[in-house]
Amino acid sequence: MEAHGIRVLEPPEGIPATNMPVLTPLLDRNTVTAGTMTVATGLLVALGVVLAVSGGHGIAVPLALLVFMTPSSVYFGYSVLAGSSSMRKLIGKPFRLVSGLDGAVLAGSRVSVPLDGRWLVVRLPIPLRTQLAAQRRLWVLGPFVMLPGVIVPRRGAFRDAPVKGSVPFAFEPVSPGRMLATQRRLLSAYYFVSVAILLVASAFGFWASADYPLRDSIVVKSSGYFGYGFAVGAVGLAVVPVVLLRKLPEPRWTELAVVSGPASVNFFGMVTVKGRTVLPDGREVTMQAGGSDQSLAANIAATGRLWVLGVPAAGKTAKAGVPGHAVFGPVKFGR
Repeated sequence: MEAHGIRVLEPPEGIPATNMPVLTPLLDRNTVTAGTMTVATGLLVALGVVLAVSGGHGIAVPLALLVFMTPSSVYFGYSVLAGSSSMRKLIGKPFRLVSGLDGAVLAGSRVSVPLDGRWLVVRLPIPLRTQLAAQRRLWVLGPFVMLPGVIVPRRGAFRDAPVKGSVPFAFEPVSPGRMLATQRRLLSAYYFVSVAILLVASAFGFWASADYPLRDSIVVKSSGYFGYGFAVGAVGLAVVPVVLLRKLPEPRWTELAVVSGPASVNFFGMVTVKGRTVLPDGREVTMQAGGSDQSLAANIAATGRLWVLGVPAAGKTAKAGVPGHAVFGPVKFGR
């Protein structure tokens, strides 16, 4: 797709979704990684149950395992069964483009789109809702939804009626500054959640240190260290979301041409790409993208274009994305 001079990666129209770059290896890797994490966290849940039932280990240690590992196991298991594994079975079929979104309605974070006499309801974070309100187009494959430029699918559900309390999902143009602000706002929310988790982990660490019956055990000393470490980490991490919530001036984007190979998916499910580009000062340098946003590297590899916030410099890491799209992440330039 090319809108307002900006090319982005989109599913191929009329041919199987398996032809979309990166999608198949991404789903396969996510299935393996999430499946492995499901088993690992499930074993830790079982360990917590055994420690609680057998006695002699206090309350804090078994409870910490159950509190942290049970939701993790459920989350990863759901990701496999309802997410990557489920979509993997559909990629032999083509995506369907839905544009205009006439009659679409919104209730909180859930968008309801009329489709074939029913309603496709999907929950979208604020950057994706902002992009969808401006572009009015999405790609559908079964219950899965993808937006232009965004490689990570979102699972929805077909219903007979939209979500109660929905209001019309009106067209709303978005400036690059507002799109960037919504992405930073979402990232700040993730960081605040991480801070809360670290504080809870710190409390469990101190509790385990005081509660564990075998006072000469390494558990007593190590859990105390973990408690202090998590507390310090929480304080340090709390600065990041505050910085992200600062109001910034309208961003200045620098567009670069990139020569690269295809994007690849690493062991952890991150999409990465390496290539070469010429900076505004005329220097030819290497570049590498991949990390927090899987869509960034996929777009660079598919379009040969890289959009950087500000003026990039050799040997530095810069923030990059796609103007007007919910794509944002780091890119590193060589010397």
